Amino acid sequence: MKWFSKIDQDDLQLTANALVEELKISPLAAMVCVNRGLRTGEDVKKFLNPRLDQLTHPFLIKDMETAVEHILLSQTGEDDGSGVAKKLRVFTDYDVDGTTGAALLTWFFRDLNFNFDVVQPDRFKDGYGLNPGAIDQAHADGVDTLITVDCGITNFEAAERAQELGVKLIIVDHHQIDPVRGLPPAFAIIDPQREDDTSGRRELCGCALAFYLCMGIRSMGRDMGLFEERGIAEPNLKSLLDLVVIATAADMVPLTGDNRTLVKHGLEVLRATTKPGLRAMIESAGIEVKLVSPTNLGFSLGPRINASGRMGSAETAYRCLTTKDAEEGRRLADELEGINKKRADLQNGIWDDCREQIKKQIEAGKFSAAVVIASKDWHEGVVGIVASKVTDHFKRPAIVMAIREDGICKGSARSYGGFSVLDALHETKQFLNGYGGHKFAAGLSLDPIQLEAFSVQYNLAIQNSKPLDDSGKSLKVEGYVEPEMLTSKAIEELERLAPYGPGNPEPLFAVTASVKQQNVLKGRHLKLKLTGAKPGSQIEGIWFNAAERLEYTQLVEKSAHDHSPCLFAGIPELNRFLGRATPTLRIKTAAEVAQPNASI
Repeated sequence: MKWFSKIDQDDLQLTANALVEELKISPLAAMVCVNRGLRTGEDVKKFLNPRLDQLTHPFLIKDMETAVEHILLSQTGEDDGSGVAKKLRVFTDYDVDGTTGAALLTWFFRDLNFNFDVVQPDRFKDGYGLNPGAIDQAHADGVDTLITVDCGITNFEAAERAQELGVKLIIVDHHQIDPVRGLPPAFAIIDPQREDDTSGRRELCGCALAFYLCMGIRSMGRDMGLFEERGIAEPNLKSLLDLVVIATAADMVPLTGDNRTLVKHGLEVLRATTKPGLRAMIESAGIEVKLVSPTNLGFSLGPRINASGRMGSAETAYRCLTTKDAEEGRRLADELEGINKKRADLQNGIWDDCREQIKKQIEAGKFSAAVVIASKDWHEGVVGIVASKVTDHFKRPAIVMAIREDGICKGSARSYGGFSVLDALHETKQFLNGYGGHKFAAGLSLDPIQLEAFSVQYNLAIQNSKPLDDSGKSLKVEGYVEPEMLTSKAIEELERLAPYGPGNPEPLFAVTASVKQQNVLKGRHLKLKLTGAKPGSQIEGIWFNAAERLEYTQLVEKSAHDHSPCLFAGIPELNRFLGRATPTLRIKTAAEVAQPNASI
């Protein structure tokens, strides 16, 4: 794998030095700013202080105004002149994005005294997305309008059933449009992936789109005099951003444009959240509330919310996020903690089994371009997480499936190296019962009798396709630095450039150091003490899952034995524990290199 800095090294040095001089910041922070296209002090100041009043107006999103007007008229009874509010139903996916979207609309609709309820499908009984049975039930329950969040855009049969029964369907989704069938029949479709949507907000997750729906309702409601008429205060939309930031972090959408603004302010709201269940969840996860970030949200709160839907019903997480009672919030958070521990134990067992099977298959000549593997011993709810670990470990796209009791293989596809798994599934759809998702992550199902043929053809489809980008072939670092440059002050400056995520990735630096000490944690991770060339130059390192890779453990052992320098690619961060903040390098990969290609 080739390592290189993101822009020309000389240009980086020159421009970074100018920012160091102008803003009195560390070379590390200056490098990150230049690599983000921030070349002047004014650029940096604007980046650091995004404003909520600069968010895209919701009515620029296609069908938003139509949906908002209908929802308001249905709740005032002006749609038919009855003056009686019609029943709304919110229907969402069972993952983090869908569950936080359901919670967000619950808090908002409760404030407005809307007539509504919330339904989430059961992963094991109902499967993913909106299904015709859910429409039948809504009709039987007297639902006038059904609003989806994070699903619905490819559920044509359900949309057609809603049309037949007269249930008005409003789809709020961010997934890609079916390239063949186009848009399903619905009253309104809020999905910036539409070709006729000119808002430019394709990066928003489902929960964020639900937030824009609320923005639209508040705006039009204000114009209609709704709040004065009902004698209620205008809803505080900013208070909902704690839910938006969790969904945005978990869904790995680009943290640029509106998303950066939502996450920047959302983190502030989350750190002071007044939602009892959410605060209890943060405490259960062991997160210091003042230090929450997109990274630890993705690794802590996200899995706990997801575990509810993966292991059983998403209702536990939904109730935890929407309760107003502190005691109930604590009880539900503890319940989620237990569910998540069970999920983690199950996941680790499946990963260990899966890893050994794949290793043997590769040694036998299979999976040259992509892994496809299934077992009746694996839990359907966690195979997606395992598929992500497979891609990271074996450096190729992967599909991991559980063979269910009903005899159907169902699982998840994950990309690696920039290949589109969705395009590969399009090419092999003759073997599948169903599939859907996006270029880098998808779900699928098939009959076990088709598994071998599908595996061969899917491998060929990936092998014969061209990657959409060069991820997996090269490692882009911010620049080359020495351990003594990774000071607490420098890392604190890097933290100010957060939130980090897709589009604004965590700053990855190349650091030359040798291993002074090593320890294995939980049989999977390496904790290292690294030293630089200068006396007293050292930093702690944590390398997750490296103990599972022989080439990594051999590299570390050699450096520890003969003090040979290695080039570590890692993310500098402050490990805060018991009031202390220790500079730490979270290592992503390493190579035995005598000297770096360049130094700053």
